[in-house]
Amino acid sequence: MNKKDSVPAAEEKIWRVIRRYSMLSSAKRVVAGFSGGADSMVLVHFLWQAGIPLVAAHVNHGLRGEHADADEAFVRQFCEKKGISLQVLCTDVAAQAAEHGEGIEEAGRRIRYGFFESLCQPGDKIATAHTLSDQTETVLLHLARGSGTKGLCGIPPVRERIIRPLIGITRQEVEEYCAFYGLSYVTDASNFSREYARNRVRLDIVPVLKELNPSFEQAIFRMTELVAEDETCLLQQAEQAVLAARQKDGYCISVLLNLPRPILSRAIRQIHGEAGIPALSRERVEAVMHLLVSGKGLVDAGSGLFYQAENGILRLKTRPEPEKCWSVPLEFPKTLTPDGREVIIKTLNREEYENMPQKFHNLLFHNALDYDTIGYNSIIRGRRPGDSFSPAGRGVTKSLKKLLNEEGISSSLRSRLLMLEHHGQILWIEGIGASESARVRPDTKQIAYISIKECNS
Repeated sequence: MNKKDSVPAAEEKIWRVIRRYSMLSSAKRVVAGFSGGADSMVLVHFLWQAGIPLVAAHVNHGLRGEHADADEAFVRQFCEKKGISLQVLCTDVAAQAAEHGEGIEEAGRRIRYGFFESLCQPGDKIATAHTLSDQTETVLLHLARGSGTKGLCGIPPVRERIIRPLIGITRQEVEEYCAFYGLSYVTDASNFSREYARNRVRLDIVPVLKELNPSFEQAIFRMTELVAEDETCLLQQAEQAVLAARQKDGYCISVLLNLPRPILSRAIRQIHGEAGIPALSRERVEAVMHLLVSGKGLVDAGSGLFYQAENGILRLKTRPEPEKCWSVPLEFPKTLTPDGREVIIKTLNREEYENMPQKFHNLLFHNALDYDTIGYNSIIRGRRPGDSFSPAGRGVTKSLKKLLNEEGISSSLRSRLLMLEHHGQILWIEGIGASESARVRPDTKQIAYISIKECNS
C-alpha cells in the first residue's frame, strides 16, 4: 500500500470507530480539543471536512512562554482560514496546580476538560485526539504499574459525552494524513524529553516491541477491545450482585461471599463508589474481603467512613464503633489495620542489616526482630487489658501499663499502639521494640524490619 492509499484507509478506520461506538449519534455539535499538534490537527480537519458542526477549543497553559503563544497564534490562523469557530482559554496551570496541591499534568487535564465542558450545550459531544499510539503507551504504563483489567482497557473510546475518534489510528497514520492534505502542525519539544515516563515508553520501548511484531499497536487495539468487553461483563455482574445483596441497612455478607473473587472485588468497589468516596486501593479491597470472611470488625474506607461487618451485614459507618479488642491476621508484606494504617514488613539478611547507615540504627533497634519468630498465623492487634511484655535486653517481664508509664508514652497514644503477636506471645510493640524472645541476636540470619504507614485514601 503506497502513501496515497494509506490516507483513505486511515479515514475509514476513523469512521469505523465512530460507527462502532456510535460517537456522533444524536450529536448536535462537537467541541474538539485543538492544541495545534499533529493529532489534534487531524481531528479538527477530519470533523471539519466531514461537515460536522464544530467548535475548536484551545488551552494556552502558560507553561512554555513564547512557544505557547506561538501555538495559540497558529491555531487561530488555521481556524480563521477554515471558518472554524474557536474558543481559547489562557491560564496559569503551574499556579493552579500549586493552589490545588496537584501535579502539573493533573492540573492541566482538569483545566482542559473543565474548559471543554463549559463550552458544551445540551446534545454536544467533546472530542479529544487520543490515538492508538497514545493507547499503546497508556496500556504499557498501566502494565508496568501492575494494573488489573481496568487499566489494561486503556483509554476508553467513549466516556459519557467524551469521544475519541482517532483511537484506532497510529501516530504514523496521523503524520501521513497531515502530509497527504498538506497540513502543517506544531511540535512540542518536551515530547522528546526522556524526563517523562510516557516519552521513554514511546521512544525506547515501543520501537523494540514493534521489531518483535510490526503490528504491535494493532494488537494492543484488539486486546483493549477484548479486555474492555470482559470488564464490562464483570461490572454488570457485580452491579447485579450488589442489587441482590442490598438491604435496608447495608449489604448481606452471605450473598457477597458467594460471589467469585473477580466479581466480589468489583462489587466492593461499586459499593464504595455509590458512597461517593475516593476509589479503594487494592490493599483496602483485600482488607474488606478479609472483613467479609471474618464476619466481624472494622476496615477504614477513607473520607471518615468505615466498613463494619456485624450480624451478617456489611455497613458503611460515619465513625467506627469502639472496639476494646481487635486483631487482624498478619499479611506479608502489608497488613491493613482497622484504623487505616499499613504495617509493612521488610526482610533483611545479616549483611544488609549490619550495613544499614548509622542514622537507621535507632530505628532498627525499635523495629527489627528475628524473622523466624514470626509465623503465618501471627496477628497484628491493639492493646488489651492484662497485657504483659518482656522487652529485649532488660531481663524482666512487666505489665504493659507499667512499661508504658516508664516509657512516658502518653495516654492519647496508648489506644493506637500496634502489637505483633504469635501463639499468644507479644513479639513486638510499636515504639518499644522487640521482645526478649524475638530480639535480633548475633546468630540471627534473617531480620524482619517493621514500618507503619498512615493511609489517607
